Amino acid sequence: MNGEKCGVCQSCYCGGGICNIPLSGRPKLLSVYAPVVYDEIGLNICRTVTVPEDVLAANPTAACARLDVIDVEFTAASTGIPGTTVTNTARANCSTVVLTNVSVTFLVKLFDQCNNYLTSTVVTANYLPGSTTSPDAEYLDAETNPDSVTVELYTPYGVGYTAADGEPVINTVGFLPDGNSVTNGINATAVAKAMNFNSVTGTFSAGISLFLRTVYYETYKVAQQGKPIPPKASLTEDQNSCLDFVESGLLSREIKPLELEPPKCEGKLKDTESPCEREDGNIVVFNPCGCEPNNDPCNGQNNENSKG
Repeated sequence: MNGEKCGVCQSCYCGGGICNIPLSGRPKLLSVYAPVVYDEIGLNICRTVTVPEDVLAANPTAACARLDVIDVEFTAASTGIPGTTVTNTARANCSTVVLTNVSVTFLVKLFDQCNNYLTSTVVTANYLPGSTTSPDAEYLDAETNPDSVTVELYTPYGVGYTAADGEPVINTVGFLPDGNSVTNGINATAVAKAMNFNSVTGTFSAGISLFLRTVYYETYKVAQQGKPIPPKASLTEDQNSCLDFVESGLLSREIKPLELEPPKCEGKLKDTESPCEREDGNIVVFNPCGCEPNNDPCNGQNNENSKG
């Protein structure tokens, strides 16, 4: 009777059930074990950064710089230099984070005035200097790069800790091999933008959006619509493009009219911009929870989510 359904249990097979013969088909719900964001907050900070002299000298036609964040490091406190801290508050479900002496490593890409790529170099800059003895303390600015920033995060399951001494830590989700994964606790990411590049001195304003997120892995049930079908690579180059075209569907272009009024104002896309002034896909996000007097989403004002 191997393979035959037996007895009252019509969903079981004789000879060991699913341990011998696996189920086939598609489930209605999938049980997933996924990192879930419980709380998040972001802040913008900015300071000037300079391209190394030898890199600038080797690329005299450089007219624009663009940035990728490779890594963010929350340095520990040392003599006379405060470090970023995570502490519990009187309320058990929250933690206070004091950000200071945050080290950010950039990949700086240089382009000429025709937007041709020239070269890349790695530059590390210290943000939020906590004291006059901190690295790059000369870039301290009360409005754009203060000595520290304090935020509170909802951490109902706790935060990450070091294995050696049990100190709270912030995990960085970056692009280095040993720092590009999400963990239980507080996770940090950053996105950068280069502005006002000076081709003579190699200096530019490096603004970053630093995000802190409380993440915990949890199991959830989600609806699914089957497995994705990856494209199949062809192993032969013998293709007739004209025949493929004739036998394929009709052409139909999806070119949209411009939306000239807010919030998109797409007419601005006709303006000629230098490559240094482009947004590079960075979206300016306004907090929908706030109600500022001059831009109150509660009063029906147009809230621009992106520059057109």
